[in-house]
Amino acid sequence: VSTQSTGAPFKRAEYFVNESYRSAMNTKRMGRLKHTIAKVPESVSIFFVMRITTVRGPMPQSVRKILQSLRLNELNNAVVVKRSDKMIEMLRVVEPYITWGYPSLRSVHNLVFKYGYGQVKDEKVALSSNTIIENTFAEQGMLCIEDLVKQLYEVGQHFDAITKFMCVFKLTPPKGGFRRVATPFKQNGAWGNRAEKINSLIRKML
Repeated sequence: VSTQSTGAPFKRAEYFVNESYRSAMNTKRMGRLKHTIAKVPESVSIFFVMRITTVRGPMPQSVRKILQSLRLNELNNAVVVKRSDKMIEMLRVVEPYITWGYPSLRSVHNLVFKYGYGQVKDEKVALSSNTIIENTFAEQGMLCIEDLVKQLYEVGQHFDAITKFMCVFKLTPPKGGFRRVATPFKQNGAWGNRAEKINSLIRKML
């Protein structure tokens, strides 16, 4: 029997062992979270969320599904999402894979102007012209990129339409990359909620 023929079943078994282990660890972590409260200021209406790490092999299904729903399938992909209790719970499930926080108006503005792309007739188009916004959202009363930024930051009535139109932000990691990605931000690591300090990170990636 060849090494190749015997290696494949062993690899499959290892895959499922790893998946079982990570699922158990995730279940344990979520059990601890049930006894903690995520404190987010009432004034916060949006979150900036970015994928900062991955794992070799499998990850818990619940984590994978949330990352896919947020479109955070690749490292350094980022999105702006609407604040809600459900969103906070989702972010807490996937926290070891992301960093997130409360972006300022200036941060949202700079992200859109430098990294903003939209889906126009099945093509990815840089948001480099007000004409693109006017042609897409004139009926909603948006005529320029500043209107789009305002809707995003203030969670205007067209927020959902805008986030559906926009592609994920594909950012450049900070110089030197992320350090201590396996450690939470509150312990001088990388993952988890940075609150307002997310704006400092965004500046480093622009």
